[in-house]
Amino acid sequence: MNLEYEIVQRDKQWIVGLMVRTDNEHAMRDIPTLCEDFQDGWQEKIRDCVNDDIVCAYMEYDEDYTKPYTYIIGCIVKNINNIPAGMVSKELAAGRYAKVEVFGLYPESLLAAWEDIWDSDLDRAFTTDYEVYDQYFIEDNDYYFNIYISLSENHGRQDFQDDEDDESEDA
Repeated sequence: MNLEYEIVQRDKQWIVGLMVRTDNEHAMRDIPTLCEDFQDGWQEKIRDCVNDDIVCAYMEYDEDYTKPYTYIIGCIVKNINNIPAGMVSKELAAGRYAKVEVFGLYPESLLAAWEDIWDSDLDRAFTTDYEVYDQYFIEDNDYYFNIYISLSENHGRQDFQDDEDDESEDA
C-alpha cells in the first residue's frame, strides 16, 4: 500500500469540545453518537474559535491505534479561558505530521483513508492524530478534508517542509 502524504510541521494548538474514551471495537458506536451530540448546538457554545473548522482528534493512546484512546470533536481555540460546561480542552501536540488529503464520498472516504493509514509504513508517534473539516468539506457533493498523523522524530526527515501556510487554513 502506497499512502500519499506530505510531511508538515504543526504548532501546538488547543481544542475545545466533547470527548469520549473508546477503542476500535466500540468506535463505530461511540464516535458517531458523540458527533451527533456535537451537531446538536455544541459548536455554537465554543468561544474564541480560531475559525469555523470542526476538528476530530485521536489522542492519549494507551499504546497504539489498536488499544483504547481518547476521541474529541470540537474547534481550535485561541485560548482555553472559556470552556463551556460539559466540554473539555485538550492540547493538539506540536510536531511533525503526515498530512493526508482525502477526497470522495463521506464517510466511505474517511474509513478508506484510515485503513490506508493503518496499512502504511508510517512511523507513527501516537501522540495526536486529527481530522480537519473546513469550509471546503462539502462542496457540490465532492467531500474534501485533511487528516494529520503524528510522526516519530526520525520519520521522513528528508521530505520535511513547513506547513505554516496551512496553519491558518487547517488550524
